[in-house]
Amino acid sequence: MIEKEVLIVGADDSNHSGISKMEIIATTFSFLNKDSIVTPFPNYRNLQGYLKWIENPERDYRFEILASEKYRYSSTNLVKITPSLINSFLEDNDFYVKTLKIYLDGRLERDEKDFLRNIFTGRKGIEKVVVGNFIKKNKNTRGNISKRPNCPAVVYYADILAHYLYPKSFEELSQHEKLVCVR
Repeated sequence: MIEKEVLIVGADDSNHSGISKMEIIATTFSFLNKDSIVTPFPNYRNLQGYLKWIENPERDYRFEILASEKYRYSSTNLVKITPSLINSFLEDNDFYVKTLKIYLDGRLERDEKDFLRNIFTGRKGIEKVVVGNFIKKNKNTRGNISKRPNCPAVVYYADILAHYLYPKSFEELSQHEKLVCVR
């Protein structure tokens, strides 16, 4: 097994739960510490930037489709599904990491952070689990709401990935090599 110092995970959803056909939960993975640094990103989804970013062999992704009625209105989809996406990535690769950093888009309660930490601490050599959450709408220095995302790259690109995958047909997505099915 190959030892890696850190695995950084970003997760986001397509924000369509309860609106139409399905919800997409997307995770991006990186072994590059720079992808965990909080950075301001533009307030638009830069698909070309994502495609260039994901070309690096130190990065990867997985996604899940939520089509069941039980997921349509749940605010905890991201917390519930992200572990299965991380586990899929861990199982598909021959490495172990000392530190796992999990960054999700949106609000997280303390018990949700603890839930994620408890799942992965000790798994596949993981000694430390960091869990953070990032809100895209922030107050700027004048007290106004700014939608400019300040987050790690893995979160910004997970948002783009979920948004990019959502319009595709269920049939097309169900054949995708990065799809994880756990239910």
